[in-house]
Amino acid sequence: MLIVHGRITSINVQPITWCLTELGMQFQRLDVGGAFGGTDTAEYRAMNPLGLVPVLVDGENSLSESGTILRYVLRQYGNHPQDPMAAAQVERWGDMCRSHIYPHLLPVIFWQLFRTPADSRNHFAIKTAEANLKSAMAIIADLPKSPLLGGNEPNLADYQIGSLLYRYYEMEFERADLPALDAYYAALCELPAFRDNVMIDFQALKVPGA
Repeated sequence: MLIVHGRITSINVQPITWCLTELGMQFQRLDVGGAFGGTDTAEYRAMNPLGLVPVLVDGENSLSESGTILRYVLRQYGNHPQDPMAAAQVERWGDMCRSHIYPHLLPVIFWQLFRTPADSRNHFAIKTAEANLKSAMAIIADLPKSPLLGGNEPNLADYQIGSLLYRYYEMEFERADLPALDAYYAALCELPAFRDNVMIDFQALKVPGA
């Protein structure tokens, strides 16, 4: 059985468990990281020297890094294209997401609104991140979808981009008006595995005064 080390409130763990659930894979998820701890043991550091989640264990092998785990799972058990160019056409949007959406949404918007007291927020950083997100999300909104990027079933790009959208829509900040992105998110919300693994209440992560 596959084992996923990582708390379900982690936005880096959620795409992994969503993907595994969508594929109908049997797996066990262990509460590790954050308030649960468990990432500083010698055993865990052997799997991920950074001491971060997630870690996937498949038999005698382990993997860290969310994007790497997704690519492995989809190549080994899922629908990732075998043709290198076809695979790259999917992977580039996942890479774009990690480079141009994640850094503005999580380390800036989420951190400022949820992990920083209101009187200590960096409003310039928030405004800059908002502008960058508007540009990046406009590109995602223009990608062809039917109704997902992977058609009727999620592909690698859906898992990487879609797993960020719950927080994107639930946090209060200035977003671009993108009906096509709204429709894409609505289609994701119709997936039971998305609701069970990504639409996880994260209000408990807010620090006092935020």
